[in-house]
Amino acid sequence: MAGEIFIAMTGDGNELWPDCLHRNIVALGYDKPYFHAWNAGDRDEFLRLEMRAAQKGATESDVRGRATTWFNRATRIAESEDDVWLHRAGNDLYWATTTDANPIFEEYDGKVMIAKPVTSWSRRNRRTVALTWNSIHPKAKDYLTTQQAVLRVADPMMKEYIGTLIDGDDLTRWHEFPDWKSRLGADKGKSLGSNVQLSELVLSRMMMTIRDTVRNSNGQQVLRTLKDKRLLCPEPEMKARLAHLMIEQKALCAITGLPVHVDGQDNLDYDMLASVDRIDSNGHYEPENVQLVCRFVNFWKCSQENGKFMELLEKVVAARISPNS
Repeated sequence: MAGEIFIAMTGDGNELWPDCLHRNIVALGYDKPYFHAWNAGDRDEFLRLEMRAAQKGATESDVRGRATTWFNRATRIAESEDDVWLHRAGNDLYWATTTDANPIFEEYDGKVMIAKPVTSWSRRNRRTVALTWNSIHPKAKDYLTTQQAVLRVADPMMKEYIGTLIDGDDLTRWHEFPDWKSRLGADKGKSLGSNVQLSELVLSRMMMTIRDTVRNSNGQQVLRTLKDKRLLCPEPEMKARLAHLMIEQKALCAITGLPVHVDGQDNLDYDMLASVDRIDSNGHYEPENVQLVCRFVNFWKCSQENGKFMELLEKVVAARISPNS
């Protein structure tokens, strides 16, 4: 991961989290005077505001530290780009990456929200396994549990661990460390739970579709002669190929570039479900002749040659962009 990793608590009692999740932003709220001081780059005024609001008995050093921390948090969010942000909501651990879009400043309830657009918040890793608090190692929980509004993951080992967790790669290296095993209670027989990988569901469905297609398309005549479609490799090999394509295509439709949906995901659109398409519609199901597309694309393409279908799609797009040309 190119940027930093941050843990975010989105406002008092996470008051901004529903908005963050809905709008794909990471945000904090500031009282208006503090926002105006920060926006003007006036650290002295920000400190004066903090001094006036300080509780009785607070030392000047503590107040200065708090003022610096909150001033810098606003800057971190507003200037964040290509950083990973984590947020825990109940038993779900969400993550997203900040984009290069401009920061957003909006008033609400007498405050100002400082926000930065992010990629879509996800509660699954890149391999579609749910990221649940119950399945995360206690050692990582200790680090991720924070009451701070924004915490940068500074520990290199923990940063690498979280990156690996999000990628969905093997975490055994960390889990085998003696202090990690001790924290888990492995000596007492305790172990981590695991979550279902959505890609397993979609792979099983796609393999079932291939089997049904092959069984029902062997050149027989119904009202018309159906094309002969065969699976020219062992099923495990084809399943492995489809799993590889999910990663290689970054879960994007090979023809349109749209994100494919997988069975069981949030906000599932069945027209967007991942579907196995034969690149050469006259060919059979074999590893080098398949690609993953959105289901609606597969329906539309039907038996059309791949290049011709893409050419027709480009004409449709061009006509929609320039309807009078």
